[in-house]
Amino acid sequence: MELERGGQPVPAVRIGLAGVVGAGLIGLVLYALASEHGVRALGGGLVVAATFAVGGGLLGFLFGIPKLLTSGAAAHPDDQSATSTASYAPNTNLEQVSDWLTKILLGAGLTQIGTLPRRLRDLGEALAPAVGGGPGAAGFAAALSVYFTVLGFLAGWLLTRLLLARALSAADRQTLADSVNQTVLAAESLNFTPRQVRDLFETGVEGLRVQALALLQGKPDPENLDLVVSAVDRHLSPFELLQALLAAKAMLGRSELTAEQRAALRAAVAYKVRNTRNVPPYSRRRAVAEEVLRRVPAPAAGDDGSPSGPSGPDGADRGAAGGPQTAKVPAIPAQVQAPEGPGVP
Repeated sequence: MELERGGQPVPAVRIGLAGVVGAGLIGLVLYALASEHGVRALGGGLVVAATFAVGGGLLGFLFGIPKLLTSGAAAHPDDQSATSTASYAPNTNLEQVSDWLTKILLGAGLTQIGTLPRRLRDLGEALAPAVGGGPGAAGFAAALSVYFTVLGFLAGWLLTRLLLARALSAADRQTLADSVNQTVLAAESLNFTPRQVRDLFETGVEGLRVQALALLQGKPDPENLDLVVSAVDRHLSPFELLQALLAAKAMLGRSELTAEQRAALRAAVAYKVRNTRNVPPYSRRRAVAEEVLRRVPAPAAGDDGSPSGPSGPDGADRGAAGGPQTAKVPAIPAQVQAPEGPGVP
């Protein structure tokens, strides 16, 4: 069942929540009209309902706090640098407190479940004066507290799951984008060697791979062109694909790229463009990919004395397995192991 669309609860969910709230309030109003002290019963009942709704909402919030899940943290839980940004460790105190409290509350609740009827009766008797007193006030107060506690819990859990996770993800993406932009601007001064950039990319951690691609954007290195081709072909996230395409665009500005290297780059990008799921229309990924293809025109048929083959209009050859038939990138000369460089910003 669809619960949200575009980061907001779907109309059916909102209507359902509003209907449940309305039913509780209507019941409270009808009880107040039948009470000897109608105004006091209505005012006290609204305060009781609001109090328990807020308490239930807080519990729903604690149960609904999303878990931090990034490729870096998942792969290297003990490495504080292995996060989605590779330059900061997200604060997970709220997540940990939520986990502890939910376990404590569940444990305490299960041990006391046998005393629940008596405790509800005591609660109703304590709240009876607040809802006007009189016959049936204790039962109504207990029912009112349970009703709005459950309602608050469901509303708090649902809104936390739908809105908080989206807000945290947006904040992390913005932080990662800012970190990448800083790396691109500082790439020349960081003095990373080609070997160090390669080691950074080959860690397999998404945040570190993205930072390696950012270094190649700020300081294009033809020796690591195969890293860009690999990231375009087998990216770990849409954001990494965007950085790989930007690195490919930066690579094309280097005059020492051979025709074979340009062909390999074009083949990978052209094949990826065919997948509208990875490169949606009107997205920045699409714009950057099309600019790369414009800067590396497809080879005309017969330029080398043979037909161009089943490359199609975008010039991307396909192999027997359906993947891109990329040109072979020249072997990378052996690099002298450089001393440890500065960390990634």
